[in-house]
Amino acid sequence: MEYYLKSSKQYYENNSSSRLKFLKKKEFLFLEISKFINNCINDSKEVFLFCAGNSVISKNIKSEKINIKEINKDYEKNYDDSIKYKNYFEKKDIENCDHLIIADIEHQNNPALNLLKLSNSINDDARIIILSKNFFWMFVIKILKFFFNFSPNQNNFLPSSYLTNLYSSCNLEIVRSEKIIALPIKIPFITNFFNKIFRLPILNWFCILNITILKKIDTFSSNNNKKVSFIVPCKNEEKNIPLFKNQIKNLNENYEFLFGDDNSSDQTKEEIDKIRNELINKKIKFYEGPGICKSQNVYKGIEFANGEIVVIYDADLTVSFEDINFAINILNNSNADFINCTRMIYPQKEGAMKRFNFLGNSFFAFLFSILFKKKITDTLCGTKIFYKKDWFKIKKDVSNWGAKDLWGDFDLLISAYKNNLKILEVPVTYFERTEGKTKMTNIVANASRMLWIVIYSYYKLRLKD
Repeated sequence: MEYYLKSSKQYYENNSSSRLKFLKKKEFLFLEISKFINNCINDSKEVFLFCAGNSVISKNIKSEKINIKEINKDYEKNYDDSIKYKNYFEKKDIENCDHLIIADIEHQNNPALNLLKLSNSINDDARIIILSKNFFWMFVIKILKFFFNFSPNQNNFLPSSYLTNLYSSCNLEIVRSEKIIALPIKIPFITNFFNKIFRLPILNWFCILNITILKKIDTFSSNNNKKVSFIVPCKNEEKNIPLFKNQIKNLNENYEFLFGDDNSSDQTKEEIDKIRNELINKKIKFYEGPGICKSQNVYKGIEFANGEIVVIYDADLTVSFEDINFAINILNNSNADFINCTRMIYPQKEGAMKRFNFLGNSFFAFLFSILFKKKITDTLCGTKIFYKKDWFKIKKDVSNWGAKDLWGDFDLLISAYKNNLKILEVPVTYFERTEGKTKMTNIVANASRMLWIVIYSYYKLRLKD
């Protein structure tokens, strides 16, 4: 079956001269698209770009290797040594790609079949990036085509709103969606400023282009025997550490515990040693925390972890291991990449969370829901679960959101989103701390730092070139 629509192929063959002039005139738009795509991919090794007369997008894509399928040789431009054009592609050309960019879906002969073939060929960690137009703008462009000959008059009517239904039938699901470009006319200084402003919430409804990032649905193996590493950051927790003994004795043998003591002034280290000596048949490790903040302690522990799954678990034992096991099973048996446990669904035990902490958490959950464009209910739960293999993506972005995240919750969530990981919330019951005091003090100072991280991350993810 022919890959492109016959009408599209004929148009691009017969109007190559005028189309190339149009591309040159509108190069600033394609530059904006490629810059934004670069913000959605991280250290890409290999990209495959499917396009129809718009391979100019590749000019600024950052990847070690870029393969392109173009509709006509007239549009093939080797902007870089990393770029190669392919008239035909096979599974071997796709299976090693970490990103596939589809910028020709309006001109494909059978988009559904093509998407299904791609989902069956890509590796589990690959992401497909679809460029599609806003429903309203499709009508505007249809009218403009009547007066200006810049694109085929007949092509697939596939607004981004309809494509959402198509993805699930092709074994794909959305992990992230962005909107860009509200002013497609170049006016010095004004166009750039205008297009940045219209990336903000509500205003972005008027943007022309929708950038949708997809992953395969059936990538999980339902293997419940994966090795799990619990990272337990500790600071003056001598009374809580002994409580781990009975819990660890009854847990899965595939679990290892890494206790990181962050320069405690009490007997925390000694209590950890006692458990290690008493439970010699269990995998219990100790490491010295850097003594800077909780997040740095956690990150150091993750580096030492041998498990395929990482669980960050606070030493106050305010979340039950029964709930943790349930969340791990969700990760094992779903298409999620990152589990964010939430304490805000089930009724909290009396005294578990102070009123100001509850209000602050609710406020930041609201901001994250805007940032992620999906409902988030708890950002500060210390229990987060993800695959160790994804840590190597996440860690490149931690502490890179305008201010050091002392606790690590925002770091991990935002970095997971930046790397197009599917984030899933799993509810847990939140119990009152049995021993010791909460480390979340200086509420005003911490809230100010967190607010700045959210603001800066929004700027960096959506506004920064």
